[in-house]
Amino acid sequence: MASPLLPRVRAPITHVIFDMDGLLLDTEPFYTLVQEKILARFGKTFDWSLKAQMMGKKAIESAQIFVRESGLDGLLTAEAFLEEREGMLQDLFPTCQLLPGEWLI
Repeated sequence: MASPLLPRVRAPITHVIFDMDGLLLDTEPFYTLVQEKILARFGKTFDWSLKAQMMGKKAIESAQIFVRESGLDGLLTAEAFLEEREGMLQDLFPTCQLLPGEWLI
């Protein structure tokens, strides 16, 4: 048992990895906004059931679901959707807010 009077010796921390997308930065509303804008161009609306199907998937899988479930096959490819979405997101990311508690890290 370690003595409470002696400091604990730890190896120096050499690396730290954070998943900042949605963990430290509140980016989730941006994805919804961008996907709503893309669908609006085609006269369609983005709903939460579609969002639920897309969440937690790899980007290309999510994009394929977006195109298929929105009825955009032949009008928009998954790859074109990702390219357009990424450009729009990059414009929004500088305005992103930190999530509560980020200062605790």
